[in-house]
Amino acid sequence: MTDRMKAARGVRGDIQALRAFAVMAVVLYHLWPMHVPGGYIGVDAFFVISGFLITSHLLREVDRTGKVDLPQFWARRVRRLLPASMLVAVVSAVAVLLVVPRELWQTFLQDTIAAIVYVLNWALAAQAVDYLAAESAASPVQHYWSLSVEEQFYLIWPLLIVGATWLAVRTGRSRRSAIFGVLVVVTVASLIYGIVLTWTDPAAAYFITPTRAWQFGAGALLAFVGTTLANRGGLSAVVSWAGMAALVVSTFAYGSGTPFPGVAALLPVAGVLLVVVAGESNHPLAPTRLYNLTSVRWLGDNSYSIYLWHWPPIVLVPYIIGGELDWRHKLVILAATLVLAWLTKLYVEDPVRRAPALAGRRPRVTYAVLVGATVVALVAPIAGVQVINAQERESEQIAEQAIGTDCFGAAAIQADGTLCTPDVTEIVPEPAVAEDDLPPVYTDECRVQPEGEGVRECVLGDPDGDRSIAMVGDSHLAQWTTPMSEIAQANGWRITLFFKGACPFTAAVENLDSTFDETTCIAWNAEVTDRILTGGFDAVVTSARAGYTFDDAAGKKDRGTAVAGFRDRWAELTAAGLPVAVLADTPRMPDEARECVTTSSDPASCGVDRSVAFELPEYFHAAARDQEGVTLVDLGDHFCTEERCPAVVGSVFVYRDGSSHVTDTFARTLQPWLEEQLRPFTAAVAG
Repeated sequence: MTDRMKAARGVRGDIQALRAFAVMAVVLYHLWPMHVPGGYIGVDAFFVISGFLITSHLLREVDRTGKVDLPQFWARRVRRLLPASMLVAVVSAVAVLLVVPRELWQTFLQDTIAAIVYVLNWALAAQAVDYLAAESAASPVQHYWSLSVEEQFYLIWPLLIVGATWLAVRTGRSRRSAIFGVLVVVTVASLIYGIVLTWTDPAAAYFITPTRAWQFGAGALLAFVGTTLANRGGLSAVVSWAGMAALVVSTFAYGSGTPFPGVAALLPVAGVLLVVVAGESNHPLAPTRLYNLTSVRWLGDNSYSIYLWHWPPIVLVPYIIGGELDWRHKLVILAATLVLAWLTKLYVEDPVRRAPALAGRRPRVTYAVLVGATVVALVAPIAGVQVINAQERESEQIAEQAIGTDCFGAAAIQADGTLCTPDVTEIVPEPAVAEDDLPPVYTDECRVQPEGEGVRECVLGDPDGDRSIAMVGDSHLAQWTTPMSEIAQANGWRITLFFKGACPFTAAVENLDSTFDETTCIAWNAEVTDRILTGGFDAVVTSARAGYTFDDAAGKKDRGTAVAGFRDRWAELTAAGLPVAVLADTPRMPDEARECVTTSSDPASCGVDRSVAFELPEYFHAAARDQEGVTLVDLGDHFCTEERCPAVVGSVFVYRDGSSHVTDTFARTLQPWLEEQLRPFTAAVAG
């Protein structure tokens, strides 16, 4: 069968088979990641296919008319893609409001807004480089990141072709050669950038459009070939199977540890290109019969809606059943996805795409409908976000009035280890907004991210104070900055904050067994130590997250190395005449105890046994023991009773995330006891 005959028949079977493979790879990866560890490459296959098909279409239009009708092109894309995507986004937003705990509304609904306007990939890239967001639950529209990349491609790619056509007219070159040249430059530049960024900033590289453009470009450049190897018999069969093998190998050999989409992405991209260039051959060894299986064709035809529907139930069903998905739940989700996809294709995708009221009229009619539909789709997520924002403002007002009163926050822990009953009945901050109850130092001006380089300084307390204090550490040090700033104001201290996420201030930093890049932590430690010792400081305040592990010379986790590292660092400072205040880390609160507050009718019952809250290794007590010039501050008794550590103390929600970062509201209620335990340090600073 010739290429022309196949084109007349409809969509090519090899491309539909690729779509079927791609979507099922992604779906099975999300349902059974241990069994299909590299299934995420299905997204890359879609990118290559889109690049090939869209560029083929645009080239035919340029050959026929000498130009690209941009309004018509974009209107066709709108009618083809947006109805189904908006439907799923709206359903997901409503489901969030109905079944998801309110503490997750903000994140989930903000993702939904970004998905509806097709910028979710950039939003996720920004979240991915923020380690505070690293433990955030995946939203039901997180898979829209790839649709955002595609829509951005559909917006920009035809503009490149229009620009190349204009260049051809100006320079007297053929239109095709000019377009080819421009696309080669863009594709190669994107590939190089993607490889480099995958090594230097893998979190952002995975999502952003510039690192993915080369995959569209690879398919686009294949569009210039204009024919397939289908008539080459055995050669076509060999090339087809080689391409499919590359895809299968990628699917099962790759995994979460594979640097992606750098060099590793070349294999699945090459696999798609080989299958497409081979085409559909009548050779008996060719996979054409596989392409034409009814089930394969059906999956290819419905692949877009399958992709849209498969992810929301994976995220939302656990909230409905109150637990993790087992194999039965997953099979039901798979079956429901196929049914919903079929119904969406039958009653949404095809009818809207072919509707005479849109397809038969000028593009501006489609754009007007798009604007109206977008506004409607945004109603649910924006309304939910507004509810959360109102709750946040109310929590702030309650906190301002209640801080310092009896039984509010840490004041509820009595001397005998019991809890008193506060006058405030509302939980503050409201659990839905607790994640955003941050101290003001969480800004790019004050904070260095875990993988960030360099040192930043931030001034707190009294800028004109006659004593200069260095406050240095990770995020578990930063959570003390609000009460410390108040104490500094009262004592005439000028605090200079040195804050780097996931980086403890220790002489043993080279032995730190970190999930982040310890190289930047080593450099940061060295630079900060030098600045403190030469910067005219009068004293140092430090803290760090409990639970960092340190390796000895043999590469084994070693408590002695950890303790010695902190002790040696502090000794270096005290030897230079700098008193050191060490703030012991706060108790830990497992996620389930925090989530209990949002689901239980009795939030006061939520919490963990004291032994569990303090089970992570706390090196500071051993390191500070008998070390002159070091004041150890331990406020653990103001979080917990004798036996239990509640998630809510004195109507204040204690922790804002799964990393046991304390809410700024609760930290503020600890100020009187922090100030009391700092008295030896305060006397040394004044001395």
